[in-house]
Amino acid sequence: MKNSRLIIKAIALILGGLAILFFGMFFCGEGIPDLRGSENFQLKSMLTLMAFSVLGYFFSFWRPKEGGMVMTFAGILMGLNMFYHGGAGDTGAALIYSLPFLIPGVMLWWVGSNRGN
Repeated sequence: MKNSRLIIKAIALILGGLAILFFGMFFCGEGIPDLRGSENFQLKSMLTLMAFSVLGYFFSFWRPKEGGMVMTFAGILMGLNMFYHGGAGDTGAALIYSLPFLIPGVMLWWVGSNRGN
């Protein structure tokens, strides 16, 4: 049981790292140049939620349950943020922004919990 938890933790950390790398490069290329000239509140809120996801990811190396909780809630809030700014027509975008953080967050949360020992 211990080996399966380590494998799941490794998979979750790899998935979370890839999501952070992808969205980090996306925001650096597309988002940060837009911050200079305008008051883009959606971009600022997404960058803030992305920062919380990154903090949760790095925190999950030592405390996977708490880091997974932060990543999960940040992923949920990213999806809700996309619904708020784009409406129900942005369901695809909400899933694209939330699932890459939600899935590894739930996996880390599960690995860090005391269930199944």
